[in-house]
Parts: sequence; structure tokens; C-alpha cells
Amino acid sequence: MNIERLGWVAAAALAGGMIGMGFKAPGDKTGTVDVAKVFKDSDYAKQQTEGLRKQVKARQDVMEYIRGHRNMKPEDATSLRDVSVKEVASPADTAVITRIKGDADAAETKARELQTVDKPTAAQLAQLDDFTKRKDATGQLLEKWGQEFQTEFQAKQEKMSADTLQRVKDAIQQVGKDQGYSIIFSADIAPFCPNDATTDAMNKMNAKK
Repeated sequence: MNIERLGWVAAAALAGGMIGMGFKAPGDKTGTVDVAKVFKDSDYAKQQTEGLRKQVKARQDVMEYIRGHRNMKPEDATSLRDVSVKEVASPADTAVITRIKGDADAAETKARELQTVDKPTAAQLAQLDDFTKRKDATGQLLEKWGQEFQTEFQAKQEKMSADTLQRVKDAIQQVGKDQGYSIIFSADIAPFCPNDATTDAMNKMNAKK
């Protein structure tokens, strides 16, 4: 998932859309704005991107842990995923994580021990069979969650991009109204203009809570 490029396509779309906002008449005040810069460097965009980055890392970390502990109980894998992706973990959540990881580590140790037994007993064979079933089940869960996470974050990226884009547009329009611009072009469309509204648009965007 490429979070770094979040919104660049949307910013370009906004820039293109500004072409048809109006026509310059004699005496009109015109300006330009670096739309991509306002989109990418605003406090709002940075906060949203960092929040998404943390969510992605939390999911990647828990899936990597389960991938390395596939002998754990499938129900424990599900519980671990659920509590690990919470934005704020309660003391009870922390206790659940500690317990599950302790059991998972013990299961890995036990599975390795059983695999070295020359002549396993019926009970040991049953345990080995149980571990095999667990590995199959957790493997299926990981595949399912990987697909779900991809769909989830694609939707979140699209929503974040749309929300940020709307805020950029609102900020530029407000600067235009406050400072008496008749039209503000994207800097890509009008590479030269004595009135650069980029900083004002950025400040307006950052001032909005």
C-alpha cells in the first residue's frame, strides 16, 4: 500500500478542474496556488496520513506475528487481531495480548519438541495432528484477513483523499472570497502570476479544526 502517494491524483484532478472557474476581465484580481503542496503538506493531510500509517502497521505487525506462530489456536489468532488493531488498548486488552502471546510461544515450543520425538505416542501424534490443523486454520485466516485489510484500506484511502481534497477546495475558495480574487488558478495551469495564494490557502486549511 503506497501511502506516500495518497491524494496526488486527487490534487491533480482539482488543479484541472480550476481551469473553468471563470474568465479574467480587466481589473480582476487573479492568483495562483500550488494545489498539490496544500494538499500534501497541510496539517490535516499529515495527520490523516500518519493515522492511516499507524493502522496499516498495527495490522501488518499482528499478521506477521501470527504468521510466525501458526501453531496458536485459531480463536486466539482472531482475538489477537481484534485487540491489536484498536487505536487505544485498555488494560484488559493488554492482558489478553500477553496471555495469547504466552500461549502461542508455548505452542511453538511444544510443536518443535514433538517433531523431534523418534517414536511418538498416540497422545503425541494427536497433539501433532492438532497443531497441523491449527496451522491450516491460521493460514486460511491470514489469507482472508489480507484480502479484507486491502479492501478496507483502499476504501479509507479514497475517503481520506476525498475529504482532504474538499478541504483544500474550501480553503482556496475562502481565500478567494476574503482577499477579493475573481479567480485562482492552479500553478500548473498559470506558471506565472504576481499573486501566489499558496501560503494563504495553507494557513486557511491549517486553521480549520
